[in-house]
Amino acid sequence: MQALDAYRGLIMLTLLAGGIFHSLKGVPGWNWLYLQNEHVQWAGCVYWDLIQPSFMFMVGAAMPFALARRAALGDSWGRRLQHVLIRAFNLMAIGILLDHFGADKIQIGFIRVLQQIAVGYVIAFFFVGRSFRTQAVVVGVILVGYQLLWMFNPWNGPGGPWAMGNENIGSAFDRWMLDRNYSGYYVGLNAIPASATIIFGAMAGQLVQQTSSNGRFTPQRTMALLAVSGIAAIVFGWAVSPWFPLIKRIWTPSFAVYAAGWTTLILLAFYWAIEVKGWKRWAFPLVVVGMNSIAAYVLGNSFGGWFRSLSGAWIGGLRKPMGEAWFPVFQHALFALAAWGVLYWLYRRKIFFKA
Repeated sequence: MQALDAYRGLIMLTLLAGGIFHSLKGVPGWNWLYLQNEHVQWAGCVYWDLIQPSFMFMVGAAMPFALARRAALGDSWGRRLQHVLIRAFNLMAIGILLDHFGADKIQIGFIRVLQQIAVGYVIAFFFVGRSFRTQAVVVGVILVGYQLLWMFNPWNGPGGPWAMGNENIGSAFDRWMLDRNYSGYYVGLNAIPASATIIFGAMAGQLVQQTSSNGRFTPQRTMALLAVSGIAAIVFGWAVSPWFPLIKRIWTPSFAVYAAGWTTLILLAFYWAIEVKGWKRWAFPLVVVGMNSIAAYVLGNSFGGWFRSLSGAWIGGLRKPMGEAWFPVFQHALFALAAWGVLYWLYRRKIFFKA
């Protein structure tokens, strides 16, 4: 589905161009854009906080199509499970490898998006293709169970389960499993509610998969269901946030629902423009990136610093005329353009990296 490739490309391009937005910190008139592209300190949600949920959601949305294609080729349920497990292992390995770039000691962690996708991908596999009611019940069990786990345990500090810090069950689990806590108060346990985000995506993908002009779900009905579901999820997540805050770093259930609402609406926008209206040419730059998301992710996470160091030696003379505020923006823009060029080169040669 080209709409999904375009959505994936938007998120990956945001990551590749993230340095542009981060460099705008304190620049008069542009600080608002920086704030939208920097994680909130703890509770709340901005655009940058929707990047990882979008990854998870898109993985889920693609699963009904991918698994149906394998079934059509004759793969048994066992063969499909084997494929899912191998892909999960590969994603985990790539994520752990990237964690070691620039590290001076072994880094085994589960907060990077690739490791979280690996866990959620396996969990979601068992529920893709089930009825929407079954999937909704599974999501409810995961999120309510996670909520209760955080609220009722002996590791909460005096500030309660939602207080910023390492006095909670997630941090206690990380100390037990890895003998350390993650910086920024992230926790590995958020892979559990993140798997619900993947199932949210699978539900949306399954709905689109079952859409036809003369079937139970027409394009108009599908869009209406996506719109209502997305808006309802946003309203619900925001409404309960005074009691159950939106915290991405520990992936609170309210955040999972709220983020799923936004990701659903973004998918709806791409689906309407590309699949329903047939407006495809404008999305080509995004599709180039989205069809090679693994390569884009590795480029963005491994070569950005190297590129800036190298380019600084060649274009450092522009720093003075451009000014200290805008020269880093220019450098990051050059990197995003160069990365897109590499991905376009791969696209033209039909080289696509898969986990």
